[in-house]
Parts: sequence; C-alpha cells; structure tokens
Amino acid sequence: MHRYSIILFLLSFQFAIAQQIQWGKFDASNSELPNESVKCIAVDSAGGLWIGTYMGGVAYYQDGNWTVFNKENSNLPHNYVNALAIDKNGVKWIGTDGGGLSKFDGKNWTVYKTSNSGLPSNVVMAIHCDDDNNVWVGTYFGGLAKFNGTDWEVYNEDNSGLLSNKVVTIAEDTNGVKWIGTQGGGLASFDGKNWKVFTESNSKLPNDYIYSIAVGEDNSKWIGTGGGGIGVFNDVFWITLNSENSGLTDDNVRPIVIDSDNKKWIGTYIGGLNIFNDAEWKAFDFQNSPIPDDEITCMTLHDHTIYIGTERSGIITAEDTTYKTLAVAPVVATSGEEATTEVADTIKPALQQFDYSNALNRIVLTFDAADVHFNPERLKQIIRSFKILLNRRERVDETYNVSLLIFSSNVDVKPSSIILTESQLKSLHCNNVEYLEGEHNFTAGITKSFDLVKNGYDPNGNNHVFAVTYKFIRDSEKAKVIIKNNLENNYIIFSLIAFNSESWKMEYKVRDMIPKGNGHYYAINPISWKDNWSVTGQIGMSLFRGDLDVSKKLKFPGVYGFAVNKKMQSNGIINGGIKLQFNIGELQGEKNGYTFDNNYLEGLVNYQVILNRWFNSNFKFEKFRPYAFLGIGFMSYRVLFKDPNGYVVNGYGYKIEEGNPEANGKDPEKDTPETDLMFPIGGGVNYKLNDKFNIELEVSSRFIQSDKLDGRVSWKNDKYIFFSLGLTYKFRQKDFLHDILNK
Repeated sequence: MHRYSIILFLLSFQFAIAQQIQWGKFDASNSELPNESVKCIAVDSAGGLWIGTYMGGVAYYQDGNWTVFNKENSNLPHNYVNALAIDKNGVKWIGTDGGGLSKFDGKNWTVYKTSNSGLPSNVVMAIHCDDDNNVWVGTYFGGLAKFNGTDWEVYNEDNSGLLSNKVVTIAEDTNGVKWIGTQGGGLASFDGKNWKVFTESNSKLPNDYIYSIAVGEDNSKWIGTGGGGIGVFNDVFWITLNSENSGLTDDNVRPIVIDSDNKKWIGTYIGGLNIFNDAEWKAFDFQNSPIPDDEITCMTLHDHTIYIGTERSGIITAEDTTYKTLAVAPVVATSGEEATTEVADTIKPALQQFDYSNALNRIVLTFDAADVHFNPERLKQIIRSFKILLNRRERVDETYNVSLLIFSSNVDVKPSSIILTESQLKSLHCNNVEYLEGEHNFTAGITKSFDLVKNGYDPNGNNHVFAVTYKFIRDSEKAKVIIKNNLENNYIIFSLIAFNSESWKMEYKVRDMIPKGNGHYYAINPISWKDNWSVTGQIGMSLFRGDLDVSKKLKFPGVYGFAVNKKMQSNGIINGGIKLQFNIGELQGEKNGYTFDNNYLEGLVNYQVILNRWFNSNFKFEKFRPYAFLGIGFMSYRVLFKDPNGYVVNGYGYKIEEGNPEANGKDPEKDTPETDLMFPIGGGVNYKLNDKFNIELEVSSRFIQSDKLDGRVSWKNDKYIFFSLGLTYKFRQKDFLHDILNK
C-alpha cells in the first residue's frame, strides 16, 4: 500500500548488524538498590549512576559502592521519584511524585514546592537542564516551568501553546528548541518565543499521548507515543513506525535513546526492548534475553552501555561490545529487469537518504454548487473557511498543488454556474478548477476529489481532501467507506466543514464519517446578532483638566458604571466590536481657594479593538490582551463654582444668578442639568480569568466642546481623564476563526 512506501524504501536496504551485547543486572538480590521499580536514571561526569525509584528514594552507585537517599535519612521530601537530571555544574535535580522538586549539590539540599516557590505542581514528571543553566520542569496538572535559579516562569494551557498541563517528557534539539510531550495534548515545540503544537488532528503525529522524545544526529525527533508507535519528524515531514509496518513489538512506546552509532534503543510497555538501525530491527524480551521484565520505564546511555530501568525487576545493563557493520545486499528486480548490485563509498542512514525536499503536497477543495447557488453569502463563508485552513493550519507554500472541485446535487443547478474570481482563487492558492457536471451526491463528489489527488500524486506528501456541506449527508455510510479506503490505501486525509450542524443527528452522522485521528471535523454555525455579548461592571476615578485643576483632586471610588459589549468581527489578529457605556461620577478641583463640584452622568458609544497578536508576527497574547477604543457620547451634569467662603459664584443645572454669591448662597435649588457632546478615546488591558470572566484596567480621555465643567468659563475647553477597574462577564461566545483553528 502506498502509505507504507517510505517503510518499504527503508527495508529495500538490507543491513546486517554485527552486534554483540553483554547483559548485566542490578536488583534486590545482588545490590543495595532500595526498590526494584525504577523510574529514572542519570549518569554524572564521574560515571556514577543516579537511580530514582518508586517508593525507595534515590540510589547512587559508583565503583561497587551504594548510597541511598530517602525521606528518612536526608532532606529528600518524598520517596516516590519520577525524574532525575544533572546540570552542567554537576547539581542533581530530583522530581518527586507529590513532594515537589529537590536540588542536591552533593552536600546541601534545597526543596521547591508550590508553597515556597513558583513550581506549579508538586508532581514532577520530567526535568531538562539546558546550557544556560535553566531547569525546565514538566509537571502533572501544572504544565511546564522554567527556573533560572531565581525566577520561575510557568507555561500552561492558559498562557502558552500547551494543550495539556500534564507534561511528562522534555527534550532539546540541536537548534535549542524545546520539545514538550504531554499526556493527551500531543507534542509542543518552544523556541523561547513561539509555540508550535502537533496533534493527531493537525499533523501526522500518531497519538496524542507522548512518553518520550529523542533527537537524532540529523535533528530528527523520535517521538514515543502511548498506542501509536513512534512518530519520526524532521521539522517538515512525518514517518510513523508501528507494529504493523515495522519490527516494533509494541505500539505503546516508553523511553527512546539514540546512541553514537545512530541506533535507536526503544523501550516498550509490554514488548521489551527494540533496537533499530534505520534498516533492521532486533527485539529482546524475557523469552530471548536476560531481560526479566518486558515493561521498560527508563533508559540512559553512558560509554556504550545502556542502563535500562524496569517496572518490577530493577536495572538491566546492555553493553554494546562491537560497532555495527553495514553492508548493502543486492536489490532483487521484481518486474523482469536484471538484478543489480549498488555499492556506495559512504552509506547514510536510509531515513536521511530519502529526499523530502521534493515531495509534492496535493489538496483538493470541494463543495456542492446547490448549497451556494441561491445564497452567495455561503460561497463567501466557504472561501473564508478554506482560506483559514490552508494558510493557518496547513501553511500552504510552493510545494502544494491546490485544486477546486465543484459538483451539484441538484439537477437544475449547474456546477459551472459557480464562478470564483481570480482574487478568490489566488487567496486559496488554487491553480485548477474542475466541474463535475450532472447530478451527483456527496459520495460521488468526494470520490472525484480523491481521484484528483491520486492523479500523479506523491504518496509521501501531505495529501488532503477538504469538503463542505450545509445539509445532512444521506449517503454518509457510502462516503465513510470511500474515505476509509483512501486513507488506508493511499494515505489521503479527509476533513469536513459542516455549516449549520446544530442538529444532533447531523452532527453524529457527519462526524462518524471521519476516521479518528486521521482527519478533522469542523462544526461551523454562523454567528448571529444573539452571539458574542458581554457586560462589564466598573469602578474608577476621574481626573479633571481645566481652569480649576491645580490640586488635581482624585477620589476613589469616584465613578461607577457598566458597559454592554458586542463583538462584531474577528480575524485572528484583532477582535472588534461596539461598546455601550454608562457612568455616574464626580469631578472636583481647586485653585486659589475657589472650588467646584461636578456630578455627572455620561453615555458613550465606542468602537473597541482588542489585539490578539502582533501584526505579521507569531507572538500571541494569552492572558493579557491590550485594547483601544474611540467613540462619541454625551455628558449630563450639574456643577457649582464656589468662592473661598463656600458661596456659589456660578454654576449649571441650578437656579442661580451668575456673579451674585450672596443671592445664590451655598446650596441653590436644582434646575435642568447641562448636556454636552463629547468624544472619548482610550485604551486598556484585559486579563483573562477564564472563558467567562475578564478583568479590565482602562484609562481614557473625554474631549468635550465646553468650558463649563468647572462652572467657570475662561480661555480653554475642559476635559477629564477616566481611570477604571472592571469585571467583564461574557456569554453566548462564538468565533468562526476559533472553530476552524481549534476543532
């Protein structure tokens, strides 16, 4: 089958491994190992072995001598040890299953917990020490933490690209990029600024449960998964090695170590130890080797010896006593050609010999003309969704060949009646439009789409069919068979965008067509006026700038208000919407003994823009998001301007005589309030508490064409600055872009 062509290419080279292994063992019968359930192993610069056990603490072994550190005889906070790492200064970092992180320099212990540090969880699953003396800590439930010796920086589901806070393995490639494996959230890479996430849904990662990551000499990542075998990724293309297409004995992979000869040592959950030299597989288990336990938990390499930790039987040592010898055997002709023997002076590993750079990627986009013929707005939705998927998810470039197929399920609607403009086709990177004339159902449409992909396609490329539907697919069972056959025989992935899919029946039937983990289902229900509302309660203070602003009096809380917000647009960079705002507040000021007091009510209509990420940049705001707004409004107010004795000299909204303090007195009778037009402009930042609540900190200025706010008309117009703290509640949230990118 074509999906295995890479593997067949690998196996066409017959390598012979001249390999001799000397086996050894540490267990309770021949050593002082405190517990035979070994979870982690590290080797220091002197060749000493540090062993983390489950229930027995940490054991140190060198030159026949054992030392045990546990909760009873040291400051190790917990006897259940999950992770060990040694930094470039020889300091040992020990992660425990509930006791946090320990640092041991050979004499002194330091313990980091959630109670005394920035460690986000006391269950530590993985540790990596980089060359800059940063310690990267993977935790269960708390995400990833970076510790530089002083400060902690935490990355989790809310503020980073991580899709799961269960971080169980960490590795660093030759470019300094950190690779983070999670339980259930797939694989993430982090270069210090930008995150990339790889899952079953958006890549060819075979499983979202990641247990190990090893980096090869060519910077390829060998990713051990919990049920999907091994995913090999060279930053562009994927290869999957599993029990069906290779010699791997168990798809539930645990540790992977790559030695100096580029051999891969692979530990499994129930399949023992596998060794792969990019051409040939060897398997060792309790039946054909001294390995007493087929459940491998951890491995480390030192001086041609692999130290193998097991779940129940201590440590197995495997010393490779000879270097591998590679020889190329004749390639047997299979089509009447003469057999040939190819000899090369230097033979690279087969994975490196394959030229990925010339792989062609084919995508076919398809939809039903009957869905859009009577509703041009639907065509815009389809183009928009295709555009987002191609540019943001697939990241289409010059290596892609994109075609568009239009069919029709209505005999009265001709597919050729749907015409896309040159601009629309260009936005889809589309260089070919096909029409399937006549009346055809959904199955016929996608069958033709798969045929277009297979027409001269490269099976090693990213081959994908994207289809759109606006209605229930009655032939879904037939379509399911076509989709499954093309995936298994040609490895062409199928994804479906379903608009107006709120019906549970449609949701179930349509989603069921797509093989789990090998396609995408996007349920898109158009946003209506009922969606994307929020309300904000605010308190704050006003700072007056005018004729009587020498003292710049501030009163907190001096302003109370609320706002109603409606998001109107979202394109991934910004969210834009209308903000209706109402506030009640007070302005005060003083100059040369004269004072004023203004009680006001304001109503505003603003257009607000929230920035999700920088323009032309991969930097994305997470918890904190800046925003700005501009609008128009009114201010209704009553103001009294008083002399140093407290008598009213002038005012608005009161029954007074201007310039007659004695007649006005200190407390004149109220009259119709004054109302003026104003123009607010401002900005702020909101902090995401969760999906429902945000905290907002805002500052804005009100420009008003009036000099009456302080009751004194002089040579300049008055204005005031508004500071506020708000709590926003969001309801009926829906985002077209979010559905496309995150489903």
